[in-house]
Amino acid sequence: MSLVLMSDLDCMASQAAIAEVLSEGDSLGYLASGHELEQSYYKATQEQYSRLGLRLEHYLDLEQGFSTAGLDRLLNYRAIHLAGGDTFGFLAQVHARGLMTEFSDYCHRGGILIGMSAGAMLMTPTIACAPLCGDVNHQALSDLSGLGLLPYQFLPHCDLSDGGVAMSVRAACQLEASSLAEYPLILCSDEDAVLVTKAGLRGFGQPLLFDGVGLMALSL
Repeated sequence: MSLVLMSDLDCMASQAAIAEVLSEGDSLGYLASGHELEQSYYKATQEQYSRLGLRLEHYLDLEQGFSTAGLDRLLNYRAIHLAGGDTFGFLAQVHARGLMTEFSDYCHRGGILIGMSAGAMLMTPTIACAPLCGDVNHQALSDLSGLGLLPYQFLPHCDLSDGGVAMSVRAACQLEASSLAEYPLILCSDEDAVLVTKAGLRGFGQPLLFDGVGLMALSL
C-alpha cells in the first residue's frame, strides 16, 4: 500500500512524492469528489499528470453516470487520483455507494491512492478537521469516518508561515484532544506533500504533525 496526500498537484513536493510511487508512462484513474460539468477539473488534472509523463485515463464520479463496470475499470488501475472538492459531499457519496471496503481492499492488495485536498482527507480515520479548511457539512453527516488507511488526520491548504502555531491553536480549539492524541493532525501547505508506505510517514516540503500538544516537522 502506498498513499500520497497533498494540497496541490502543481508543486515540487507533490511531484516528488508521486515520483516515488509511479514511473514515467504509468497510467491511473480519477475519482471525482462530485459531478464535474464537462469534466473540467479532470481535464486540468489530466494535463498536469501529462507534464509528469503520466496518463490519467479514466474519469468516474459517484453522482452521475456511475456504473459497476466503470468502478471495476477504476479499481484495475495501479493508481487512483482522488480529487479535491467538498470533503463532506465526497464522503457522503462514498458511503452512499457502499464503497468503503472496495477502496480499502484496493489499497491492501497493492493499489496506490493519490489524494488531493478532500481526496487526501478521505483516506484518513475521520474528516472532522474539514471545517478548518472551510468545508461545511451541508449533508448533515453524523458519521465522519474516512477510509482509515493511515493513523493520522490530514489538513490541506494550511498557512504555515508562522511555523504552524496559529493553525495548531485553531485545531486544538475545534478538535477533541482525545482525537488528536489518537490520530495526530498532518498540517500541509500548498507546497507540501506526504507519502505513506509500509516504512511509515515521509514528508516532502515542510509539512508538520500536531498531536494536540506539540508540533513536529515531517521534512526529509
